[in-house]
Amino acid sequence: MDTHQTTLSSEEGLLSKLTVAIDSWLPFSLQYFDVTSLPHTSLVALLFLGFVYLIYYLTRPLNIFIDLTGEKSDKFFKLPAKNDSMAKDLLVSRLRRDPDAKKLPLYPNGWFRILESWELGLEKVKYVAALGENFAVFRKSDGKVHVVDAYCPHLGANMGIGGSVKNGCLECPFHGWQFDGETGKCRNIPYAKKIPEFAKVRTWKSVEVNHIIFVWYHADGEEPSYEIQPFADIMDGSYTYKGRFEYLMDAHAEDVFQNFADNEHINCIHAPRMFMTGADLEGSKRKWLSYFTNLTQLTQWELDADLPHKSWGRNEVHIKLFNRITIIKSNVLARNIGPGYIELTQSTSLGNTRYTMCFTPVAPLTLRLTTRLYMRPFTILFGPIALHGLKNAFEEDIMVWNYGKVRAQQNIIKEDGSVAHFRRWYSQFYSKSSPSINCQDTIY
Repeated sequence: MDTHQTTLSSEEGLLSKLTVAIDSWLPFSLQYFDVTSLPHTSLVALLFLGFVYLIYYLTRPLNIFIDLTGEKSDKFFKLPAKNDSMAKDLLVSRLRRDPDAKKLPLYPNGWFRILESWELGLEKVKYVAALGENFAVFRKSDGKVHVVDAYCPHLGANMGIGGSVKNGCLECPFHGWQFDGETGKCRNIPYAKKIPEFAKVRTWKSVEVNHIIFVWYHADGEEPSYEIQPFADIMDGSYTYKGRFEYLMDAHAEDVFQNFADNEHINCIHAPRMFMTGADLEGSKRKWLSYFTNLTQLTQWELDADLPHKSWGRNEVHIKLFNRITIIKSNVLARNIGPGYIELTQSTSLGNTRYTMCFTPVAPLTLRLTTRLYMRPFTILFGPIALHGLKNAFEEDIMVWNYGKVRAQQNIIKEDGSVAHFRRWYSQFYSKSSPSINCQDTIY
């Protein structure tokens, strides 16, 4: 065998290995292609495409949704299998045992997310159940969003399901009645000459800001007492969207929101296994994990001096290797705006991030949590790490919320001072008319 043949044989072996490697990364199979027959320029182009796809795969925006209500929660947290959901059984028994639970207000007054902007296209309609209400949300051809009661006053059809946008109005799919999104009045009945007085739906104030559609809810029907302002870093394009996660859980909005004022729970539940074990709560008992990553955190929580609907949280986090060497330092500023929305500004040694977090009560003790992540373009590789780290931390908390005590009078010690301050601040968002729990009506 001459030198040329030996070299060719070696190249064929190398190219064969490259074929397997590339095929494992690309979203399509290369088994029908003979790489050894391709010109060198084609091979380089193929490798380049593979590299481009790899970068895309690592930096693509993530979209994660997990339903952790009822039996789905039991399975996710690997609890013993049984006929009925342990989460629901615990919820019912807690409500029956705890007399204070009957006084539990369910829905705070304020602005709440019902959709994200990308979910509602031009002249599209969506049905949304939230805050114990049923909404039909539609966007007109000029981009304006309107929110009305979902049920048609005619024969009760759900206009959010099968409805359409016609002539700038929401058209009922059942008989074609058309309703104005501003006034709620019926503008047209295709087979009638006169429009009756009852032909009107309730309208809800809404605003679209920071790529989120919010609805104003108030148990007493009062007008909005504050506004949600544009998040400058997001709206001016200096930070780009890098992903989201969304959870449904069996929890009360106040308990979840309180996390940002509760420093000690972080050092207890999150510190031993940051980024590692997620929902495996028992992993916190595995002491060996703390030798790899651990964290310490200092939290400050304070009221806004000028705006009563706003509070602030400041966190300094040190993620340590072998519990000694700080490998990541993070400073977080949380702007708590009303009872259902938070803006986070995070600065770390790996990159800076911006988050929006929304806490929307769906039904009694059912909560939807949505988080959106934004980063500067040159730190996009840090995005998946940041998102999954926060996601894991929330899953650890959700196990506690789903199976814990329904919020009642809290037993707080002096060292829990920030939690007590938070509770007093949050109580302003309830009113005497705020709906409360009725076991017979809301659980079964």
